[in-house]
Amino acid sequence: MAGAIIIASAIGILLLVLVGYVIVGGTLSSADRIESAQKDMAIINEEQLGTNIDITWAWWEGAYPDYEIDDFEVTNTGNEIINLDKVGVVVIPTGSGTPIYFKKGTVAGSTWQLVNIDPDDVHPNQWDPGEVIYGEIHLMPNEPDVIYVFTPNGVADSRIAD
Repeated sequence: MAGAIIIASAIGILLLVLVGYVIVGGTLSSADRIESAQKDMAIINEEQLGTNIDITWAWWEGAYPDYEIDDFEVTNTGNEIINLDKVGVVVIPTGSGTPIYFKKGTVAGSTWQLVNIDPDDVHPNQWDPGEVIYGEIHLMPNEPDVIYVFTPNGVADSRIAD
C-alpha cells in the first residue's frame, strides 16, 4: 500500500513538471510571435514614414467618342522605393461623386496605365526617390474632379484635375 502512494506521488510530480513545461513553452512561443509582429510593424511604420508622394499635376484631356483621358504626374518625394504594381488611383467624377478605383494594368477603362518614369536610371521599372511617373486613366465620358494616388503602405496624395 505504501508503494502505491509513492508511485502515485511520483506520477503526480511528473505530471506537474510536464504541465509546467507546456505552459512555459507556450508562453515563450507567444512572446516570440509578439516580438516578431512588433518588429514587422516597426519596419512597416519606418517605410511609411519614409514614403511621400506629390501629385504635381493632373488634367483632363477632353471627351473622345466613348472615353476621356485623365493624365497625371506624381513625384516620389520620399526616400523609399515604391512598388508601382501596387500603386492605386481613385478618381471622383464631378457628376456622380462616386469614387472609382483603378489598379495598375493595361486594360483601358478599368486600370491606370504607366506612360513613363523620368528619369529611370537607378532601378529600371521601379519608382525610386526623386523619380516622376506619368500615368493615364481612360474614363467613361465624365470629367474627373479629384484624383487620389496612394502607395501600398497607405501614403496618399490628392489633386483637383485641371
